[in-house]
Amino acid sequence: MNAVDVEIMGQQLKLSSGPGVDDDQRVRAIAAAVDEKIRHIRASGQTVNSINLAILAALQFADELERLRRDHQDLLSRLESLNRRLSAAIGAGD
Repeated sequence: MNAVDVEIMGQQLKLSSGPGVDDDQRVRAIAAAVDEKIRHIRASGQTVNSINLAILAALQFADELERLRRDHQDLLSRLESLNRRLSAAIGAGD
């Protein structure tokens, strides 16, 4: 495990990542996304403490994740439907 230095909300943190350089970059990118989300919430004019900022950011990420899961499931369903239609069309040609 590697230790990666990041900054979130002005706080220096040391996070663990996998053994590769790509893992370090992924951890830095995630930390930057969290920090950016918190900055966006702060910029919206909401006056909240640090814990509430972190909770609001987590809720927004959770909402995005849920939407992506639904979109992913929808795409899988569409692919399955297209696959069935394609298989039927190929089978009809035999």
